[in-house]
Amino acid sequence: MRSAADVADVVEMQAWAGHKSFTISGLKEELESLNGEQDDEPEHFAQVIFDELGSRKRQLRDAYPFAFDGYLLRPSVPEHGSSYLFCLGLSLANAANITQHIRKFEFETLVARAAQRYFGGDAIRIGAPWKTPGVPTYLTLLRNISDLIPELGPPKRKKAPQGGDGGWDVLVVKNFGDRRFPRLIALGNCATGRTDWRGKGNETEPAYFWTFFSRHHRSVCITFLAAPFVMDEDDRGRKSGTTTLTFDRMRICEHDPDASQPMRDWLEANREHLLALPLT
Repeated sequence: MRSAADVADVVEMQAWAGHKSFTISGLKEELESLNGEQDDEPEHFAQVIFDELGSRKRQLRDAYPFAFDGYLLRPSVPEHGSSYLFCLGLSLANAANITQHIRKFEFETLVARAAQRYFGGDAIRIGAPWKTPGVPTYLTLLRNISDLIPELGPPKRKKAPQGGDGGWDVLVVKNFGDRRFPRLIALGNCATGRTDWRGKGNETEPAYFWTFFSRHHRSVCITFLAAPFVMDEDDRGRKSGTTTLTFDRMRICEHDPDASQPMRDWLEANREHLLALPLT
């Protein structure tokens, strides 16, 4: 049996993909039809699932793309799209249906925006593939970082290691008005896979990334892990520490509820597949 949080994900996705509403009594009946039980267990499980949905609504408020009153859940998608639905789709879709552009560029850009709004300052997506019209070379990317952190000095590298990156996906720099040290620096890793995310985060020590520059940053550096699914307390505990925190779906979407057009297009293209996901 899936956890209540996992079934809540499928309930949300079926509600959105099928343009349908869920009542607690209707969910109880569906659970009974699936497991053939006629005792109190489906009723209790349905209540636990609706409690989880209520918790999400209370945390996200208007950023939650569903109307929910404790008894009925129905889609209420804003015109600008919903980053919550995008992250929900990433959590549930088959890996084969998630392109590298969606997995890397779109999700990491969303995380960069959310982290920027949380920490303040400036954010740069630094993970591979990093090349964009505005960043034609890796040297350009490193120079952009030096501009934010002057103490680093000029970059020592002109090419990314093995054509990839420095082991991190997102950089956030929070400067004071004088732009002098110390400042806050946050380095983030992003993980979209439900099976391998525990191996993510601090994949490379931050000290390695700073060797790409001629000097050290001399500032306060923290790290974070971002993932598109909902983390429970145990999940967060695995990846949190005195200098490390987590951004799960709830924390990402709390700080950036909007979806880009490519996110919306990808989600729409996978609507039928996501609608067919089994409830349990």
